[in-house]
Amino acid sequence: MTCLGATVARQVLDPVLAVVFPSTCPGCQAMLDHPTRGPLCASCWSNLPRHIQPLCACGGPCGAAGPCGRCRRNLSPIRYGASLGPYAGTLRQLIHDLKYRGQRRVATRLAEILLSREEVGRLLEPRVALVAVPLHPRRRRERGFNQAELLAEALGRRARVDLLRGVLVRRRQTQSQTGLSAARRRANVIGAFAVRRPETVAGRRLVLVDDVVTTGATALACARALLGAGAKDVRLLAAARVL
Repeated sequence: MTCLGATVARQVLDPVLAVVFPSTCPGCQAMLDHPTRGPLCASCWSNLPRHIQPLCACGGPCGAAGPCGRCRRNLSPIRYGASLGPYAGTLRQLIHDLKYRGQRRVATRLAEILLSREEVGRLLEPRVALVAVPLHPRRRRERGFNQAELLAEALGRRARVDLLRGVLVRRRQTQSQTGLSAARRRANVIGAFAVRRPETVAGRRLVLVDDVVTTGATALACARALLGAGAKDVRLLAAARVL
């Protein structure tokens, strides 16, 4: 469906759905006038949590002296990074709706909001390509989708940026990162990722896409695999970040 067709469909469906299947916004409990636009009302969409503290060029929290420790020591494999806001409040709720409740339209709205940000536009310069953080095939079958890939697909369509599918793979099923310490997260993903068809990424600038970055262990492991396969540089784009 074209963007115009989708807009017309929403204009027709929204009034009907609002009456027949009334629902409330989980952020403020107001009734939803535009349910096809996702689980939040227009006000809560506009007021999603945003970063207010300075961030390092890699997208992580700054150190006391400016850049983060990894970047000061030239140890970060990620050249640039950006995210919409902290993993909290309504942004956290949205990611949960996408990841655990299968509300795929959330990915589309998050992509729209991300692309309105100046720092995201700088990441998506001409000739970059998107790579989604992969799930293990077993986890993907259980969930039915990869939320990072849904977000990357929506970004690629709107920004007209290529998405490299199936290039980065998770070759072993790791323990869930939830609840692990930073050190255990890093150990958990050592050797977990590999690149198929290295010639596809060789010499290219890549934007790694994920829904949420916690300690960055998964993103760093993915970036190292891509650089090891010959990528020119790797940037990181996420909907939310734990700071």
